[in-house]
Amino acid sequence: MDPSRELVGWLIRHGELPRMDIWDSWGPYGLSEEGIKQAESAARWISYERVGRVIASDLPRTIQTAQYLMDSGCVSCPFMGTDPNLRARKVGHFEGKTKTPERVAEYKKYADDPTLVIPDGESGDQFRDRVQVAYQYLATPYNCLPTALFLHNSVIKCLMGITDIKEACSPGGVVAVYLDEKGEMSFEVKLGQIDMEPGIS
Repeated sequence: MDPSRELVGWLIRHGELPRMDIWDSWGPYGLSEEGIKQAESAARWISYERVGRVIASDLPRTIQTAQYLMDSGCVSCPFMGTDPNLRARKVGHFEGKTKTPERVAEYKKYADDPTLVIPDGESGDQFRDRVQVAYQYLATPYNCLPTALFLHNSVIKCLMGITDIKEACSPGGVVAVYLDEKGEMSFEVKLGQIDMEPGIS
């Protein structure tokens, strides 16, 4: 263990959905059978640690994933918190549509220019500003214990500063968040590590 840094929390990606080839955005999607297994696996992995509290995006897929950790008995706070500011990027008219090569090419211009607002959605800058609330949860621990944040791939990538990468970790993946002596945060994928391939998610 590195004494120069302290574990302050985990970023947990929700489990797989029945369809992973569409933009899920703010849609009310639940987990697939495989996604449930991934959520259970993430909960088992974290349950060996002591957790202060669980905070999830308020969308069904993150709440469903988080509930498995809540049921594990390792969480100090008995209540799950939810925050709409932790939702995935709002992709407007792309939501629910299949990620065809043509649509991915259209979406790329919004990914490349953070000032461009997606019609009926938000810009990259607006999204980044919204999800900064995650740092407040990490910096204010419950009972001096790390916080488990249940999030979306787009949110985890944004917090890690790797928005040009397709996936930060696999569905159900766990990213540890550390705070060093200078007050800077760093990230380490602990479960669900994959090759960080450039691209659009």
